[in-house]
Amino acid sequence: MRRSLWIVLVSATSFATPAKDKPGKGCPGGMVRVPTGEDSGFCIDKTEVTVAAYSKCVAAGHCERAPLTVNASWIGDDEARLWSQFCNGDRADRANHPINCVDWNAASAYCRWIGARLPSDAEWDRAARGDDGRTYPWGNAEPSPKLLNACGGECVALSNRIGGPGLTALYAGDDGAPATAPVGSYPAGASPYGVLDLMGNVEEWVEDHHGSHHADRGGGWLTTDTTELRVLDTRDTPDLRLNALGFRCARSL
Repeated sequence: MRRSLWIVLVSATSFATPAKDKPGKGCPGGMVRVPTGEDSGFCIDKTEVTVAAYSKCVAAGHCERAPLTVNASWIGDDEARLWSQFCNGDRADRANHPINCVDWNAASAYCRWIGARLPSDAEWDRAARGDDGRTYPWGNAEPSPKLLNACGGECVALSNRIGGPGLTALYAGDDGAPATAPVGSYPAGASPYGVLDLMGNVEEWVEDHHGSHHADRGGGWLTTDTTELRVLDTRDTPDLRLNALGFRCARSL
């Protein structure tokens, strides 16, 4: 479903409130400590990396400017022009939205610049699901407009308005964000450790390689199927750029 959807729909240190770690936990501001059973755990960004944060890396000369176009082998020129308008780039009016339309190498370069890295697939899953077997970061309740930014009525209306394909909403109601939303806008969808937006807003690059492909996790603002929120990972070429694909960073303790 995910790939058939994207054929026609292309989808920091963060500026959200810093994680309130207890003294001695060892995570910098804006990151949350996630414990593991094998060692002391790791730190992960509480929210997705924002446009403002990424722009600082660009200004410092360590990151390339975020592209304003989508790029995927299955996207034709017409679709690319239609959906590239939702690339956040360095838009001042989206400073606190997640950076998107960046490929794996750009995401990795940003994380290295702040002395971090992309999270591993296992770390991302641990941060999202904890150790109680929950289906989603917030628990086992089905997705709803208060829990995440996926494709609700607002997304369907957007597609209709710009001449895109007809969509079936993931849930009834309107989540308030036709495209990306400011990071941290859905606190009720937090994971067991207080990590936000692990489902919805944008999918997220992770560190793992699968041959010539790289993995990304979670759903984005165009997600229309709950199975897309539960997949272990999606494997893409590292040059993929989508308007519903971004990233967050992690650090080892």
